[in-house]
Amino acid sequence: MPGADLITWLAPLGRATRYFGLCLASLPTMRLRWSELRPIARWMGPQSFHLVALAAVVVAIALTMQCIIELERYQAQDLAGAVISLGLLREMGPLTVSLAWCARVAAMIADQAYLVTKDNPQESDGAFAAAFILPRYIIALIMSVPLGGYGLVIGFVTGALFTPLMTLSTTHQFVDSAKVAIQDKDIIVYFVKLILVNPTIAIFAGCAAGRWAAICEQRGNEIGHENSASVKILSPAANAVTALFVCGFACNLLVSLIAYFQ
Repeated sequence: MPGADLITWLAPLGRATRYFGLCLASLPTMRLRWSELRPIARWMGPQSFHLVALAAVVVAIALTMQCIIELERYQAQDLAGAVISLGLLREMGPLTVSLAWCARVAAMIADQAYLVTKDNPQESDGAFAAAFILPRYIIALIMSVPLGGYGLVIGFVTGALFTPLMTLSTTHQFVDSAKVAIQDKDIIVYFVKLILVNPTIAIFAGCAAGRWAAICEQRGNEIGHENSASVKILSPAANAVTALFVCGFACNLLVSLIAYFQ
């Protein structure tokens, strides 16, 4: 049936929303164990820098090349800095570099949530949200700040250095054009998407997909249908990444509509 897959992709949405509410409720009693979270913070942050850098460079070069080719047709090369920087800030950065990192995070969280729930199937949703989700959510929000700034700088520098190779415009002209075009709203929208929206979707999509997969497997084992349960569950990481992209695209569009179409 056309569209049936969309329902499956969005199935974790209700559970993820419930987990978000439970995390907010557990904030007053939150207790972080940094010794346990340090490896996760290292994995989300420093070990992801190379992914963010590579993605930012490739996206910036591709965007710069396409923009310059089209601008030259209209003899508007002087606008290259404005067009490229706005494209990176408003849409290309959040929809490519940010979601690439978030997909990596969502897949890891889904696998961890699956294993944790499988090892402790009797744990309540509230305890799971407080002990497992909330610490990882906070770490993801913290790590997204330097990663977002790092990706922005790498992308902007790449565009500024690559532009003179394809047109008569200089790096100085690129920077001047970008300064005129970029507004405070563009910076705010960029960081709202990269620091708040995308990491939130990644964490809760991963947790919902992983925990639900373990619960379904347990129920299937209890009634003696191991094979059918495993077929229905598929991969929790794949389900988490799919939900991330579907909800991420929609939420990024919503933020852009709110910010630029008032």
